[in-house]
Amino acid sequence: MGAGWRRFTEKARQKWHITADKGFASSSNARNELMLRDAGEFAGHIKRCEKDIRILKNATEGLINTTKAVMSSPLPKVYEDSGNGTAQPIATTQGLSGAIGGDFKVDELHRVSKETAKKLEAEVLAPMQRWTTAYNTVQARMNKLEGVRLEVDSRRRTVAELGQKIDKQRARLPQTKVKGEFDIEQTIKKVQHKENKLAAARQSFKEQEALVYQQLAQLIRDAVWLKSYIAAVMRLEQEAFQSAYASLGPSKATLPLQQEVPMQSEQMMMTTGATASRPVELQPQATATGGLMTSVTNKMRRQPSGKENGSKVPISAVGNKEYDDLPSVPAARITRGPGSVASTGYDRYGEQPQQYAQQQVWAA
Repeated sequence: MGAGWRRFTEKARQKWHITADKGFASSSNARNELMLRDAGEFAGHIKRCEKDIRILKNATEGLINTTKAVMSSPLPKVYEDSGNGTAQPIATTQGLSGAIGGDFKVDELHRVSKETAKKLEAEVLAPMQRWTTAYNTVQARMNKLEGVRLEVDSRRRTVAELGQKIDKQRARLPQTKVKGEFDIEQTIKKVQHKENKLAAARQSFKEQEALVYQQLAQLIRDAVWLKSYIAAVMRLEQEAFQSAYASLGPSKATLPLQQEVPMQSEQMMMTTGATASRPVELQPQATATGGLMTSVTNKMRRQPSGKENGSKVPISAVGNKEYDDLPSVPAARITRGPGSVASTGYDRYGEQPQQYAQQQVWAA
C-alpha cells in the first residue's frame, strides 16, 4: 500500500469514524492546530491592514502630486475695461508668481512624496509581507505534517492488525503444526518490516511537528509588532503632511486688487444706516480672509436714520419712543409725485426692479 493511499484511507476513517478498533487513539497535533488557527485569524488582520495602508500610501502620493499640479496652475485674474471695448488683466500683487501656490517649493513636495512611499514600503509593508510569507510557509508545512500524521496512524493500524494475526496463528498452531509455524515466521518478518517503517514515520512526524511548532511560536511572538507598524504609518503620514504643509509657504496672500469699492447708493446706505445728508466714510480694510469691508464709526451705527427695515420716515418727525414702534416693512409703495425723478429701486415683494418715485424725506 502506497503512502498516498494510506493517508487517504486514514483520513476517511478518522473523519467518518470508520474503524473496527473502537479503542484506537489518533496521533495528536493539537498544539500546532490551535496555534495555526490563531495565526490564521491574525493573518486576516495583517491582510486588512496591509490593504488599507497601501490605499493610504497611494492616496497620499496622489494628493501630493495633485497639489503640485494645482499649485503650479495660474491664478484667476481680475480684469478692467481698457476703454476701447477690451478688458485688460490687473497685475498681481508683488511677491506672487501668478500661480495658485505662489512661491511654494515644488521640489520639496516631490521629495516628500517619494520619501514617504519609500519609508512606508521599507519600515511597514515589507515586514508585514515577510510575516505573511512566513505564515504561508508554515501553513504549507502544516499540511505536510498532517499527511505524515495520517501515515503514522495508518501504519499503527497495520502493525496492530498483524499482531492480532500472529495471536490467531499461534492459537491454531496445534492444528496447523509445521505449516502454522512457517506462517507465524513469515508474519513476524512482515511485522518487523512494518514496525521499521512505522518508526521512521514517527521520527519524521516528531521532527516536523517540532519544526512547525517553533515557527508558529515565532510568528505569534512577532504578532505584537503589528501595533508598532500601525503607529509607524501614522508617524510617517504626519511627518509627510507637516513637510508638505511647510513647503507650501504662507497660506494667506494679499488679493491682487485692493481699491475702494464705489458706494452702491441706496442699498449701501441701508446697510450702514446713514442719512443722505451725511455721506458714509468708507475705509478699505482687509479682513482675515483677504476681503474688503467698510468701517463705520460707532456714532453712525448708533444714530437712527429712519431707513431701518426699509421704512422711509423723516427723523425729525419721529421721536426715540415712536421710532421703536415703526412697522418693519413699508405699508404702501410711495407713488411718483409731481416734479420727482423716477429711479430704479428694488422691489422687495416681487423681487424685480421696478420704476417708482422717491421723494426726499431724509432729514437735513
